[in-house]
Amino acid sequence: MLVGRELEKLHVHRSRKRGPGQGVSIIGVDSRGKHLLITFSDGVILHTHLQMTGDWRLYRRGERWRKSPGAMRAVVATAEHEAVCFAAPTVELFHPAETAERPWERIGPDLCLDEVAFDSIMSNVAATDQRRHIADVLLDQRLAAGIGNVYKSETLWACKVHPMTPLAAIDDATRRQLYETASNQLRSNLGNWRRATYRGGLGVYGKSRQGCPLCHGAIRTAEHGEGLSRLSYWCESCQPRHRG
Repeated sequence: MLVGRELEKLHVHRSRKRGPGQGVSIIGVDSRGKHLLITFSDGVILHTHLQMTGDWRLYRRGERWRKSPGAMRAVVATAEHEAVCFAAPTVELFHPAETAERPWERIGPDLCLDEVAFDSIMSNVAATDQRRHIADVLLDQRLAAGIGNVYKSETLWACKVHPMTPLAAIDDATRRQLYETASNQLRSNLGNWRRATYRGGLGVYGKSRQGCPLCHGAIRTAEHGEGLSRLSYWCESCQPRHRG
């Protein structure tokens, strides 16, 4: 609904950079993992990274926003529609002549695509530190783009792998299975507001101390990652901890 339309208004919250020039059109709206790129015909790119809090909503011009205007971080408007970014931590403009590093160019193959470069992902995984826990590896967007906290936990549960298993203890077939499973989960949820990976809902994520839907074992949780900023959920019966 935006691509091919002439830009009428662009507002980027607290940005001091010049926006696209007059009369430009929108030539691309693309996602790279959680990076979303809106490209204009003069080469300017609006980059947003949603992380855990960000959200894009599309409205007809004049339609009332269904989220707080105070959470607005960017508005891209054509004659008919208005795309509004709410609460994204990263919202920035890039100009074609700039030499600054573009963060979306550092990420690995996108797991949301119909055809995923799994061989490249396997090479990326083989080259990373084999002592890392698989929960941290799956979240590393430099290896493969798209997996966040929810799908990391759901993928590991579906493949019966404990989140704190060292990468070195996981064979090549299981590594590939993990990324193929994550890709299937991500693609099946594209465009869905409510995420579902098992019987219309989630298997283990957000269900600490509840019973596993497969075996009724206890669902556990633990913090991990740099600064213990991430949370993993797993079933203590289906996903026994690696000993070695």
